[in-house]
Amino acid sequence: MPPKYPYMPPDRFLKYVPVDHPFMLAAAQAREACAGDPLYPVGIVMVKDGQVVARAGNGFNRGPGKVHVCPRIVLDCPSGTGYELCDLHDAPGHSERMLLQAARDSGIDPAGSDVYMFGHWWACEPCWTALIEAGVRDLYVVDDAHERFSREKVYGETLTPSVRTVSLEGFYGDRLQAVRGQLWELGLEEVDQDADVRCVMGDDGARCVLRGDIDPVYTVEIGDKLPQQLKNVLRQL
Repeated sequence: MPPKYPYMPPDRFLKYVPVDHPFMLAAAQAREACAGDPLYPVGIVMVKDGQVVARAGNGFNRGPGKVHVCPRIVLDCPSGTGYELCDLHDAPGHSERMLLQAARDSGIDPAGSDVYMFGHWWACEPCWTALIEAGVRDLYVVDDAHERFSREKVYGETLTPSVRTVSLEGFYGDRLQAVRGQLWELGLEEVDQDADVRCVMGDDGARCVLRGDIDPVYTVEIGDKLPQQLKNVLRQL
């Protein structure tokens, strides 16, 4: 029985192929090479006349290796919501829209093509609309995509800090103890100097500054949820 999708056009449905299908393998390769979203990377290819004619990845095709802190993760937004909070995860940067743009940039008409997506298990309304308006016939995902690429499983793999040490400046009392508890849960070490990331509490919130940088990569607003939200930032670094 197919899963309940957050969105599905009334006259369309997803199609499924095994993970080792040749075009799905091509989409997996596009995920590795093109996806610029380090948290939920997605690769995608367009197929016409039995040939891959375009490929793309979400996150505006920036490719891997970029540091990005997503406000949706910080704020624990439910799946499919809060895209407008993040300029990397907004619908124009989704893999489907990136693929259509890549095809058109190469002079390829998407009409009559099929699309294979690796890394996600459903498509949002703006992406479905764009595919339909472009004349794409079918959208394929892996036959176990709803399990393989569930939010919990993907985040379990990608939301693991690459930083190892943290310094805490300007934290006091219960807030300091709460933040230290979050560091312990992440397996991060608190140090006084030369930390991978400095967390500096100020009037505007907790600023997270990576080693060697001056400007914060993210600032967590002051509030009761600050310790948890700070943890959600550190998970992305």
